[in-house]
Amino acid sequence: MIFQRPMVWLPLFGLAFCPVGAQAQQGSGAYAPRHITSSRADSEANAALARLRADAIAKMKESRARYEQLLSLYEEEKKRLTEDFEKRRELYQQGLLSRSEVAPVQQALSASMRNILEVKRWIMEDDIAIAEVTLRDELLRMPAIARGGYSEGAALIRFNGGALWSLAEAPRIEKFFSETFGKALPVSAFGQSPAHDRLRFDHRDAMDVALHPDSNEGRSLIGYLRQLNLPFIAFRGSVPGASTGAHIHIGKPSIRN
Repeated sequence: MIFQRPMVWLPLFGLAFCPVGAQAQQGSGAYAPRHITSSRADSEANAALARLRADAIAKMKESRARYEQLLSLYEEEKKRLTEDFEKRRELYQQGLLSRSEVAPVQQALSASMRNILEVKRWIMEDDIAIAEVTLRDELLRMPAIARGGYSEGAALIRFNGGALWSLAEAPRIEKFFSETFGKALPVSAFGQSPAHDRLRFDHRDAMDVALHPDSNEGRSLIGYLRQLNLPFIAFRGSVPGASTGAHIHIGKPSIRN
């Protein structure tokens, strides 16, 4: 049985701007200029948003550790069920067991394999979210690139394609990948996901693909996106030299305040 992935619900209150007069009337009672209170409200909102994201990432790291433990249990279960199934299948072929004595173990093995894939997907999603937050400040510090511009660094690859992009273009990309590599495009997030909600990232018209940009498949996809003039950001990973969280974000940046 596949467990339902626990959701991390975080409070979203306290992020709105404070009314202009609220803080101005405190203290001496003097009315502060509108631009000062507005600037203060912006600063407080940004600080609250930063705390929210830090809290979300801390919870993701905790849940990721639990997923690793769960994955280990499932893999042990898979090993045990595989051995049991092989023994029963051999006895069935010898006519010593009936099909009804083999089928339950086979079904349990299939369920265990599905569970492993599901937990691995959860881990991958958390890794990608952590990578995006880790590299967010670096991305915001980078200078804007002109339409059609390409920039490649140690952690990020950016292309500001000028073609109109929407999720309606996804089937064309998926078709290219499946025809080129004979398998489905490993999409990890299609549009807004619960992880992006928790991090307050706008991912409504973007797609994440779980490919390392330096892999053969990643390079091929990047080349195709550039050929179509579609915008993307490729993350090489949250830790330099490591593949953790590596992915290709197709669409305009969602990592912004």
